[in-house]
Amino acid sequence: MAEQISRVSLAELMGDDLLAEAPHNVSNIMVQEGLPVEKPLTGNMFDDVLAKAVDALNGVSHSENYANELVDKYVRGEVDMQDVMLAQSKMSVMMQLAVTTINAAVTTFKEITQMQV
Repeated sequence: MAEQISRVSLAELMGDDLLAEAPHNVSNIMVQEGLPVEKPLTGNMFDDVLAKAVDALNGVSHSENYANELVDKYVRGEVDMQDVMLAQSKMSVMMQLAVTTINAAVTTFKEITQMQV
């Protein structure tokens, strides 16, 4: 039975052509698609972490907008239900990870500020 299952590349699984492109072309594709591009580090650790967090939340927002667009297209009969469910699942996982990360960061920050020196 396992012999019948064909291998799937990560690009096919994600439904994107971004991963199939050469690494030097990815940032150009991300700019064309309106996706956030990783910014260079500034040297200030707090600014860098905050900038990465904002970029990550922008990615969650893009994922949510894409899922909502697919729902609208499904209502019009332009896409299949499986595409909508996959996009909704990806968005849900991204949202849960973002919320968990933010909660952990806030808890850590509270613990650091309450430390006695």
